[in-house]
Amino acid sequence: MVIQHDNPLLSHDEVGILLSAAGAAPSMHNTQPWRFEVTGSVIDVLLDEDRTLPAEDPSGRMTRIGLGAAAFNLRVAAATLGYETTLAIDPDPDRPDIAVRIFLGARHPSRNSPIGALYSQLHRRRTYRGPLVTTQIPATVLDQITAAARCEGGELRWLDAAARYKLGSTLQAADDLELHNEDRLTERSRWIGGDRAHEGVPSAALGPLPTQPAAVRDLSAGYDDPARDSSAFETDPLIAILTTGADDQVGWTRAGMALQHSLLTATSYDVAVSFLNQAIEYAVLRSQVHELVGHGAWPQLILRAGYPAGSAAETPRRSWHDTLDIWQ
Repeated sequence: MVIQHDNPLLSHDEVGILLSAAGAAPSMHNTQPWRFEVTGSVIDVLLDEDRTLPAEDPSGRMTRIGLGAAAFNLRVAAATLGYETTLAIDPDPDRPDIAVRIFLGARHPSRNSPIGALYSQLHRRRTYRGPLVTTQIPATVLDQITAAARCEGGELRWLDAAARYKLGSTLQAADDLELHNEDRLTERSRWIGGDRAHEGVPSAALGPLPTQPAAVRDLSAGYDDPARDSSAFETDPLIAILTTGADDQVGWTRAGMALQHSLLTATSYDVAVSFLNQAIEYAVLRSQVHELVGHGAWPQLILRAGYPAGSAAETPRRSWHDTLDIWQ
């Protein structure tokens, strides 16, 4: 880590607010694959190669989604500090590790910003892997969550009963594949289970084991954890597929921004979300999910949503000091 102080625009506290917000973003297995450079009014979100998942995410799609989510959180924190922001994705051909460049504009401390209002949800948002209650989410709330994704260039497609049934067989196929993929299981063991202080998903955050087949992802597939409880899950949860119009690095980054905007909006209405992305992590299965949304859209994430029957355990985060490369 290199920190240089030459009359920086941002104070130490402001940098801490911005990078702590970014670090609260979701990422696959909570690897937190980001680094940051702060140069005057410009903040770069960079890929940390040491925190990628070559076996489970060989294309880097999920990593880029995490970087997009972190960039959105930065914009939220900047807005609550009063800064206008603009951004560029993949801004420098000579620095391919820079995924997003955020420009801080004019500061208006008294201005109310729609995304700034989401700041209070940053540390409330957690991935909830437990059972959901049967209470339906009002259509007006679903509309708000859907609109949030659309603001960032994504589209949430809520599945009807027939599509959810088709997805069920794809999820089962994915679960079966996961149990027999040694490379993926070995890689996952670095990040999943046990007690964790700074990264990964500790056992406490894995949620209970379902007592019967359910639309929920068990990240501990292939490993026994005697400390985990078991519980009955809902039989037919509400499921949405987050899609983008492009399936490249820009599209993946946009998907991360759309994801986080929708997740923070959902949290503001006490709606819990977890992920069923195992159905799109295998190319042959992703094509089946593609058929559910049509060929004009690319499936990037699968979300299970509802009101939680319990609480979600917190997953650890690195100190923002450990993610800052340059500050000047």
